Amino acid sequence: MKNNNYKLLPVSALLCGTLLSSQVFAVAETVHPRDYIVAPSGVNLSVTYLQTVNGDNFNIDGNKVADNANLEVNAVVERLIHYTELFGMPADPQIIIPVVDQKVGLLGDDSSGIGDIFLGSTFWPIADSANKEWLGITPFVYLPTGEYESDKAVNVGANRWSFVLQAGYTKGLTEGGLYMDLIGEVEVYGDNNDLAAGDSLSRDNMYRMSAMLSQDVTQGGYIWGRYSKQKGGEQQIDGVTQAATDIDTDTLTVGYSQWVGKEFQLQGEYSKDLNVENGIETDGVTLRLVVPF
Repeated sequence: MKNNNYKLLPVSALLCGTLLSSQVFAVAETVHPRDYIVAPSGVNLSVTYLQTVNGDNFNIDGNKVADNANLEVNAVVERLIHYTELFGMPADPQIIIPVVDQKVGLLGDDSSGIGDIFLGSTFWPIADSANKEWLGITPFVYLPTGEYESDKAVNVGANRWSFVLQAGYTKGLTEGGLYMDLIGEVEVYGDNNDLAAGDSLSRDNMYRMSAMLSQDVTQGGYIWGRYSKQKGGEQQIDGVTQAATDIDTDTLTVGYSQWVGKEFQLQGEYSKDLNVENGIETDGVTLRLVVPF
């Protein structure tokens, strides 16, 4: 009889171990206000994120079952972007490299190192600066490059390929610098065939949407807010659906972004989960530095 040690882990371990990576790496995948405004061809950007996330309340089916999850995440993410033209459209091929240190006190486990690197590019069928309107389509591919150990509940790597298709629409609403951003995406997951005891983990598609408003307040500076929703992602082990592994999370973020001349942009934001159906309620601070080169 096969030793199903992984299946005998408590529900909290399954949720923390397999859902944590999507919470951690969301910082680089998440679109910020005006990110879908295309830069001129030939521009290169270095985008560096510093993120800290904490969480204590652990929910199952919308009910708090523990208040001592003791989730602590610190991450540095580097994103390199090159603006060009591909297939007759503006495009920005890019690579994103996360370095993460994370631990979950409730599980007594931690992990650190380079996470799953991902590659992608936005393509803009609409890039109308005169009318302040942009529409972009962005495919991303996550590579299974992150450190992963099958006998650990917490890993910085997911040990599977995944694909994200994202669409973003940005529109300037007023002459006074009010902008709206609407983002929708779907993530499709490959299988992790290296769980403990040789089990296989699969996951349903994850759907995300965000709505943002930003308002100019200084020369090159704007305040903004974002509401985000994630839903889906139920998981199966060897084809058996695991209870309380579907995601239904609402998050509110407020931030401020400031260009310093044309030299660099500084951004700070605070995010807090408003509702978490299954998983750890988190809040966190992210700093972002954008440097053209």
